[in-house]
Amino acid sequence: MNFKGKKIALCVTGSISAYKSVHLASEWTQKGASVHVLLTESAKKFVGKATFEGITHNKVIDSLWDNNLSSNIDHLDISKTADIITIVPATANIISKIARGVCDDIISTTVIATSKPILMAPAMDGNMYDHFAVKANLDILKQNGVILMEPEEGYLASGSFGKGRLHDLSHISNEVNRILGIKNELKDKNILVSAGGTKEPIDSVRYIGNRSSGKMGHLIAEESLMRGANVTLISSSNLITASKIKKISVETAEQMAYEIKTRIKDTDCIIMAAAVSDFAPEFMVDKKIKKQPRKGLEINLKQTPDILKSIRKNDCIKVGFAAETDNHLDNGMDKLKSKNLDMIVINDVSNKQIGFESDFNQVKMVTKDGSISSTNIEPKRVIAGRILDKLSKIIK
Repeated sequence: MNFKGKKIALCVTGSISAYKSVHLASEWTQKGASVHVLLTESAKKFVGKATFEGITHNKVIDSLWDNNLSSNIDHLDISKTADIITIVPATANIISKIARGVCDDIISTTVIATSKPILMAPAMDGNMYDHFAVKANLDILKQNGVILMEPEEGYLASGSFGKGRLHDLSHISNEVNRILGIKNELKDKNILVSAGGTKEPIDSVRYIGNRSSGKMGHLIAEESLMRGANVTLISSSNLITASKIKKISVETAEQMAYEIKTRIKDTDCIIMAAAVSDFAPEFMVDKKIKKQPRKGLEINLKQTPDILKSIRKNDCIKVGFAAETDNHLDNGMDKLKSKNLDMIVINDVSNKQIGFESDFNQVKMVTKDGSISSTNIEPKRVIAGRILDKLSKIIK
């Protein structure tokens, strides 16, 4: 556990699930952290200061004016000295304030003043979470590196069923523990990540593609950034990306190959998480092919570039992915050797629990020296961290 000796800011806002934060404050304190609770006025309608102070043995911070810490400016002290700032639960109101730069309470002012990792776990009614304004504000937070633990589906306080329940507390604790353990082992390394499935056009409206969402590659890029790397992400996905990541948007395998080729010279490591199509139509029709009364349509296919195999830069660490449906380890080992990789990540895309659209994954990691390690079924962000843990032992 990475809690011991760490300073955690636990920001609690006015959601009915505010009472659940008491459990987190207690758990983190017992694990050795110094937990400093920040309460909005609305939060105090649901849970009292005395509860948090009795559990954490620290004064609750609930005002910009009544300061208790030695600096006499509590919100600045917390923003500078906390190892992580958590907002659990986060209401639509606090999400809007932070996204738009409004500083009119202890939490919004503290968060906007910090450069430390921020973890946010929204909780609200389902209709509120699905509102276009909340979605837009969450996108702004993602672009600026806030780690979001999305709410879960279930029965809500309003009596309706929807997505708005606070994320599972054990998962929140695990993610905080993981973030507290991150080190700058990739500091100043140039990491190139590919993500998403390529689209190979048949005509002006149709294409050959696959079901890859790009989530795994995007999370690897984000985790690399957190570990101090300079990150370039070449992606066919439209997922929101942190602004400090240089994102290059592509569609086809040929475009992805070109962008990688032009950047590989200055790259310390390439992580090829993209699901690149193995085949593309030999010819693209520049207008829509009309349906006609005939038996079928024949499309001649050609092989797309093998991007990883074509990279000859000896001092560039090469990490590949093998999305398999059977003979996982054997097929992955074959790719490791044939493409001259330093590491390959193998996952079973036939398992619906960890398939392309899932937020979870389970992988085997095999290195060039024959080392094999496996993960449990875990959130893709956690898997991304485990891949980089393995990579940090290889990259110099």
